[in-house]
Amino acid sequence: MKRKISALLLFIQAWICIAVARCMLVFMPFRKIAPLLGKSVDEADTFKMRPSPRPERIRAAIRRAAAYSPWRAKCFEQALAGKIMLTYKHMSGIVFFGINKVGDDLQAHAWLESEGVIITGGKEADQFIVIARFKS
Repeated sequence: MKRKISALLLFIQAWICIAVARCMLVFMPFRKIAPLLGKSVDEADTFKMRPSPRPERIRAAIRRAAAYSPWRAKCFEQALAGKIMLTYKHMSGIVFFGINKVGDDLQAHAWLESEGVIITGGKEADQFIVIARFKS
């Protein structure tokens, strides 16, 4: 019973964070959002840690919340929401931004990693070249 309540509260928190992230992306320029993501780092500053169940629970909550949100909840919104949740739980995370050229189209993607677990955007991450990393 306690585990179900905990999962429900985490879902509600993720849903609210996705809503906040979407509002930020609609009403704020990126230069105002970037400092909230953390410091810009290079590849040498990113590290892998042993996976723990905490980031996996956050990942599951964000996936469910994104599926049930009436607003846009794509990769950037999910990464930003995950970053907000990690900050609230005093956990570190790295937000990655990548690009990929497919034919004449340039595609962008954002994903979030914490404690060796890719929380959001993990399925497509290997198709993109990392152009920026922000770590807290």
